[in-house]
Amino acid sequence: MRNGGRTIVLGLNLPMFVAGLVAMGMGTLVGMLGIWGAAAWGKPVPEWEKVGHAHSSWWGILIMIASLVLPSLGLKPWVKKLIVAGTFVGPTLWIGVLATYYEIGGPTLWRLEAPTAPGTYYDIPVIGLAASGLELLGFVALGLVALSAIGLNIPLLSTKEAPPKSRYEFLTEIQVPRRIFVVPTIAIIVSVLVGFALTALFKAVHQPISPSALVQLHDHAALLATSALLVLLVMHVFDVRERTRAIGIRLMEISLPLTIVGLLVFNLTGVHSIVWVAPAGIYYLLLLLAVPVSLGFYSWGEPPASGARVTAFNIALGVCFVGLVILVATGAYIALNYDTTPNVTVTYKQPQGSPYPGPYPAVYIGTAPAVNTPRGLENAHLSPGSWYHAAIAWLLILSMFGTVLIGEKRPGLLYLFAFTIPLAPTFNMLGRFLAWLGIPNGIGALWFAGHPLKGFNLISLFVITVIALIILSRRRQ
Repeated sequence: MRNGGRTIVLGLNLPMFVAGLVAMGMGTLVGMLGIWGAAAWGKPVPEWEKVGHAHSSWWGILIMIASLVLPSLGLKPWVKKLIVAGTFVGPTLWIGVLATYYEIGGPTLWRLEAPTAPGTYYDIPVIGLAASGLELLGFVALGLVALSAIGLNIPLLSTKEAPPKSRYEFLTEIQVPRRIFVVPTIAIIVSVLVGFALTALFKAVHQPISPSALVQLHDHAALLATSALLVLLVMHVFDVRERTRAIGIRLMEISLPLTIVGLLVFNLTGVHSIVWVAPAGIYYLLLLLAVPVSLGFYSWGEPPASGARVTAFNIALGVCFVGLVILVATGAYIALNYDTTPNVTVTYKQPQGSPYPGPYPAVYIGTAPAVNTPRGLENAHLSPGSWYHAAIAWLLILSMFGTVLIGEKRPGLLYLFAFTIPLAPTFNMLGRFLAWLGIPNGIGALWFAGHPLKGFNLISLFVITVIALIILSRRRQ
């Protein structure tokens, strides 16, 4: 494989980047419909909108990270095309089929009433099965990219050398060690498999997840892995000192496995949440390190994005990482003060005889947020934190390929993105904290500033990339 198999060259596969934008756009649209629908009609946000919004948005981030390594992977050209198709079809169609399942229903392949629990039944719905299959398709496509990125030779699919890049791909001179993908790949695979297991064991049975902190094992493993990987990519793209990169890699390799083990112990034994929050604190050190790194400290080489706009992108990334430092600390505070046992977090147990998921009970047995958790803090921890990760992925790609996509004669547009991309999650965070503090209409910072900015960034990046694809399609190979 290229570079002796130890490093991989970063590039950009434009069709896959578009697939990531589409997946993230679908997730963002569903989330906005849920929030604005609840505000307009006072109805609770449907379960599928919450799940669809979160899953599709985070799939989009993973797809965009995969688009950075796909051009230099030793995969056959037809395999790459199928991977890109899978990332388009899987997450995008999945959210539509998921909505159909929850809103319309449909036939079932198999159904069995539970004799020991009246009103409880086991079933395999056709549409629900189709939705799971589509999400599995996206998982397999990204899994092939991840396994190839860590250096695994996949029979019948891999080649000894990376195939020639297509007209829709770009390559840089930036090399990253394959090592940085190994632990995040394992963590994300564990996370996704746990998610599928929860769906099969609890959703199909129409019962709340128990212990409910299994959901944290599912989502926190993937989110922390993606976050750590983005930090390490920033370190390599902006060419920080080798010692700093080595420290970052070691922090990631220690924190992720220990956090997953801690979450397993938390779920299986019911001990205090400190058992997983403490090792997650090692990941927090990596996040703290990202702040000076993104602002240009610990750098001894020229960043790949040379010129005056480097300062703008460095500041933009610094804003994002400072926001994450605040929000991740908020999550730790919630976990240590409220989510201290595995049965009072994430899900709830509905009243006897109520349909699943049913209304929130008058006396909370455990819900999202957990009993007595300030809802504003929980919302602030989750939503703007996710937005900041999307912003980091965009800024990283634009720092490398902004002039390629937009042109060197349009630096003003790059300055605009460097300003608006970190501003959207910052307004989201501001609105969440203002709402938590009880400021009248404080959430308006999200509705009337965060949402429009996020929509502008998504749509404009999509349009720019599609135009670039059209231009490239008219050129010879």
